[in-house]
Amino acid sequence: MWFPVAGSEQVKAGEVYAAQVGDQELVLFRNGGGDICVLEDRCPHRRVPLSLGKVIDGQLRCAYHGWTFDGKDGHCVAIPNLDDAEHIPASLCATAFRTAEFAGFIYVAVAGEGAGDEEFPCYPPAGFHYEKIDSGCAVVSVSSQEYLAAMLDGPHILLAIRGINISDFYIGDVTREGGCLSVDRTAIWTLKAKPHEKLWGLSTLALRTQVCPDQSVVRLQLLDAGEEILLAAVIAVVPGKRGTSQLHWRCYYSPNYLRSAPRGVRLRAARGAPFDVFAAVNGQRLADLMAGPSVELTVSGSTEADSAPAERIVLSDVSEVETSPTTEENL
Repeated sequence: MWFPVAGSEQVKAGEVYAAQVGDQELVLFRNGGGDICVLEDRCPHRRVPLSLGKVIDGQLRCAYHGWTFDGKDGHCVAIPNLDDAEHIPASLCATAFRTAEFAGFIYVAVAGEGAGDEEFPCYPPAGFHYEKIDSGCAVVSVSSQEYLAAMLDGPHILLAIRGINISDFYIGDVTREGGCLSVDRTAIWTLKAKPHEKLWGLSTLALRTQVCPDQSVVRLQLLDAGEEILLAAVIAVVPGKRGTSQLHWRCYYSPNYLRSAPRGVRLRAARGAPFDVFAAVNGQRLADLMAGPSVELTVSGSTEADSAPAERIVLSDVSEVETSPTTEENL
């Protein structure tokens, strides 16, 4: 299984990017061919974070003593105070993780599970024609599990779509498909924070929210009366340290987006990015949010592994040589 850890645009050529999945610190960079490499953010020499280093000729050089590591297998390829004829022990390597890049997201494989290309969870809907993409990232002071639950119960406290008011009225029941939960709720075009209740009877829009807890991903679709997709978004909710979550999202807009909106809404909604994921979550609104569809996340019958905290995810190590806990003092 592939677990999303960053957006493609966050890892630029020649630069390092520090990420984490729970307590596992990671450093991401691109090698000379532009491929993504993911290492444990710890030099095996003195345990200094490798994210403090630099990318030199597609390889990562530690900022402390200058040890240089290959990104694909983590092997140390250069030590400044060694002669060219001296051999670098194979045990002197950083932990490297299996990684992939697909549709604007960077993934790391989860240990002990298959990871086929068909399992990438972050992508636009099949057959959806879009003309524009927005993307972003944020760190919120909410655990990944609570964030996913709140996305089912009240997405309006976590995100905004310009010109759209998202209601608390559900359309139909919660559905379950392939380990993901999905719920539809009504929405209307309006610029008012609290539109008159009569407007809800004229609602022609629906917001479909799908939460996939195993891969910690949220998919959203704004649908018109004919269930044509006007907007689709995907949010990777990566568990962080101290109960935080890292959010990486992409939003895709249909050419027909805004065409059904009233003129006043259309003009104002066209200003700036229409879709926004809040970087600061209102704690009081989150505390007041009543549990709704999220109760299905912990229905009876789920296994202990299914309901295990996302922070316990173990990533797949590609290195075949165990990293030595200590190194020779003369290196």
